[in-house]
Amino acid sequence: MKEQNIIIISLDEVRPDHLSCYGYKKNKTPAIDKIAREGVLFETCISSSDFTPIAMGSVITGKYPNKHGMRNPFCKLHTSTIATILKKNNYMTAGFVGNGLLSSKHQYSNGFDFWHECIKETSWSHLDYDDGTDKIFYEGYWWPDDFFSWLKENKSQPFFLWGHLYETHENSEHELLQKGLIKENELSDHGYYDAKIKLADKEVINRLLITLEDLGIRDNTIIVIMSDHGTNLGEHEVDPIPWRDGRKTYPQHTTMYDCDLRVVMIIVGGGLPKNKRIKGMVRSVDLVPTLLELAGIPTTEENFDGESLLPVINSGSAKNKLVYSEDLFEPRGRGALQSLRTDKFKYIRNSTIGEEEYYDLEVDPEEKNNIISQINSKQLREELAQYLQDNQCISEFPEEDEKKIKENLRLLGYFR
Repeated sequence: MKEQNIIIISLDEVRPDHLSCYGYKKNKTPAIDKIAREGVLFETCISSSDFTPIAMGSVITGKYPNKHGMRNPFCKLHTSTIATILKKNNYMTAGFVGNGLLSSKHQYSNGFDFWHECIKETSWSHLDYDDGTDKIFYEGYWWPDDFFSWLKENKSQPFFLWGHLYETHENSEHELLQKGLIKENELSDHGYYDAKIKLADKEVINRLLITLEDLGIRDNTIIVIMSDHGTNLGEHEVDPIPWRDGRKTYPQHTTMYDCDLRVVMIIVGGGLPKNKRIKGMVRSVDLVPTLLELAGIPTTEENFDGESLLPVINSGSAKNKLVYSEDLFEPRGRGALQSLRTDKFKYIRNSTIGEEEYYDLEVDPEEKNNIISQINSKQLREELAQYLQDNQCISEFPEEDEKKIKENLRLLGYFR
């Protein structure tokens, strides 16, 4: 079989229930729908975090945070990624990321022959201070033109290409409106949430399909459409956020509920069946082992937490899986959060304030009725504890850099 190119498009903060292929009626995403019809759609995929650097660290390594080491904005990845593995197997590798927390400073660029991230000249959101300290944190980089230029120039050899689009994230609407990329008052709910998804579908996914066809490489290219985390659009009430004038605003993603952790996962190509929907729960850490098996690359040396989804795809449903998720960066929300989820239950622990939650997902899928008082959670607490072992995050940024990053994240709305 001809070597398979691999492309991952990750859309920041996109919930699956806002895509028409997942049943959404208020907006159309025809390009993503086309990929779903031609490939495999996972109905319930759960992320390892509600926070982009931790979530995408798990995606590109196939490992949970205790192994990959990215647990807050001051950590670095400490393990191999899909890029480093594919590079060793003679793939050309390129990454285009619009989220400033997925940076070379955090080691996300490891294994990439070509890497583009947010810089002053390309970002649409940055903070400048007039106190002479040069405190700048960049977000947003509209990379499609650069992405497709690289694709056209490197089509002749096997490649791995990752594009992480930040423009679907909250607060990007101001720049998109100014540039005319979205229209005033069209799909404007929740900060133009659907309008931004529609833009991504047209200008990234549809353009990708057209380009691959034009280049004659569509048939030997595996495409993944996914998101890093979801977002709360008001399903769960959260505390007022001080830096937003004390208002309860949405979207935001600071919890372990499914609205923040359930993500898009669609894969097409590599000999996968067409128009197949997989029931049951899978995990974002399962993506890398799946892609490597599709590409025929051995993974025996990797200590993955995820596992190949090919058996699940063949059977049509996932069963008996457990997913771990965390957001230990206390300033973002109400404390250090961890969760365990199966198809049947969700357990959440806030270790900062000693609060626990337990939900029977079979009768309470919206996680409204906390029944922790009805169970003995000792074993679940012990199970969570194992994920705090191994590779604890040791801050590797200079103290002054930590102060700058924390202040800029606070002002951007990442935490209080």
